[in-house]
Amino acid sequence: MSEGFKITTRGQGSELVLLHGWGMHSGIWGELVDVLATEFRVNLVDLPGHGVNRHVPLSCDLNTVAELILSELPPAAWLGWSLGGLVTLAAALRQPCKVQRIILVAANPSFSKQPGWDCGVDQAAQQAFSDGLQTDAAGTFNQFCLRTFGVHWKKELQQRLGAEPKIENAPTSSVLNAGLHLLYNNNLLPDLDACKMPALFLGGLRDRTVRPQSLDQAAALMPDARTSFIPAAGHAPFISHEQTFLNIVSGFLHEGDLT
Repeated sequence: MSEGFKITTRGQGSELVLLHGWGMHSGIWGELVDVLATEFRVNLVDLPGHGVNRHVPLSCDLNTVAELILSELPPAAWLGWSLGGLVTLAAALRQPCKVQRIILVAANPSFSKQPGWDCGVDQAAQQAFSDGLQTDAAGTFNQFCLRTFGVHWKKELQQRLGAEPKIENAPTSSVLNAGLHLLYNNNLLPDLDACKMPALFLGGLRDRTVRPQSLDQAAALMPDARTSFIPAAGHAPFISHEQTFLNIVSGFLHEGDLT
């Protein structure tokens, strides 16, 4: 257990964990939390080095990050977006007794290309992103936000994160680099057949960061997984298509009869 690791809870009911993506914090979920909190006890987790947990070091070891979060939570359903989805999958593999079902939003078991897995980012693109953070952190981070959320959603993103999404309001450069390491240096594909709890891969067909077909491919490797897509959504469907996203998530969670 980490000294001072904070988790914010909202609502009453069955336990639900929300995990944000790279460079963000739990404010990214916006009013989605208000709706979910009418049905669930929502655990808003800021990853180490992010948000209210900026003071907690972010390990470059995925299992260490997953174990830290698991140690602070009761058994629950987990919903993770992008990097948060990778952490969610690692947690499910580490302690399946504490992870009842999982929703992986725009997330992959491997964000890097692997033999037989062409859906990930190649080495050249990874290096370019990493180099960009070193030479022009502000520009690289802003380009990431633009690619992820689009110009149309910039104001909404600012409202959710509490400030303009620029590098000064982001985690430190060391945390951003550790997050990239987690994304690009973990391959959970060989372990997917051991992930037996119900799982939903949820994505947008216009996602330019995570290829939609990769969600189908990953789900096919798991015993009890399926996919759901929002046709006009990109990498952040919970922002661009909030009600549709909520309908899909709520339907999947209620299938589990968590209450």
